[in-house]
Amino acid sequence: MRAGLPESAVMDKPEKETLLLPKKRLQLDYLPQSFARKPRYIARMASTDNPDTYRTLRSRVYETTLTVRAEVVADDENWLETFVSDLLMELPYKVANDANDLVRVAAVRSVLGGFASKMVEVFVKRANALHITFTGLVCRDVEVPLITDVNVKDNVTYQ
Repeated sequence: MRAGLPESAVMDKPEKETLLLPKKRLQLDYLPQSFARKPRYIARMASTDNPDTYRTLRSRVYETTLTVRAEVVADDENWLETFVSDLLMELPYKVANDANDLVRVAAVRSVLGGFASKMVEVFVKRANALHITFTGLVCRDVEVPLITDVNVKDNVTYQ
């Protein structure tokens, strides 16, 4: 990752915490995905197969939102604060998915954990859980034939 964490330290949230897990890691937890039906034409473009005779109309059918809880766990408070700010700076605003549809990315909430302890800690564990939303579209493409030939018949004659 460009924010400064090795790829081996990015993982799905484990069932149980063990000592075998890396001290500094990013745990991903996927929250329920929501769909909202919002039909609307969003684009007109030339067909990729027959650009001279067909046009592609892209219409949005659903808008979908997926929230991912990205929990950054570390044993160093300064590193945690620096990494979270670097991670937020590296998040893209808009990206394209596999179907070439637009996906908006936004961090909407942060929850700190492990900072309220007043006792002496043997194993220091600090966490910052970021809630990142991915809002995308479910689209449908329809091929529409173009009008290529027009024959005008004059049924009205003036005398």
